Amino acid sequence: MSDEETLSAPFGEAEMSLLVLHDEVPPHGREIEHQPEADVLSALAGRFNVEEVSDLKFQALLMPLDNNCLQASGSVRGRVRQICGVTLEPIWTEIDQQFSAEFQPQELVAKYIVPEDDFDTELPEAMQDGRADIGEMVTQVFAMEIPAYPRAEGAEFAGYGQSEIEIEAEDAKQSPFAALSALKPTDGDA
Repeated sequence: MSDEETLSAPFGEAEMSLLVLHDEVPPHGREIEHQPEADVLSALAGRFNVEEVSDLKFQALLMPLDNNCLQASGSVRGRVRQICGVTLEPIWTEIDQQFSAEFQPQELVAKYIVPEDDFDTELPEAMQDGRADIGEMVTQVFAMEIPAYPRAEGAEFAGYGQSEIEIEAEDAKQSPFAALSALKPTDGDA
């Protein structure tokens, strides 16, 4: 099983799935505010591989678009507790991120072809049976803001136990290949 398969759940079955039917969004839009329960926060901490997720909430404005599509914009806020990569102490990271996403029927999204070297094009989110999973999209936005290498403020890596004098001495050692370079013929020797 690939990493991608373990990180995704079937449509509508993720930890914070919140399905919205396109037909339930009026022409003037629909506002959603959501704050998941403690068991969902615990499940998300496991998914994100962090110690804790706290104070997570989001708000979104959904607007209908042509062809049974939706536009969602809003913000997600929360905190994650991780271990500092330098001090090994737990630290909290505050996340406050704006988002905007378009939801299109799955059959339209499947027709998109993006070259492998195009890292800037964002595909629309897929809807199934006229439903958009707003909660899962927001979960992914939040996850992208979690630091891969958390570091406490002011924490600095001091090296691997070598002093600067030891590092300089190691750098000054002659390479074993230096003797071979002396055997190399020069332009005048040929």
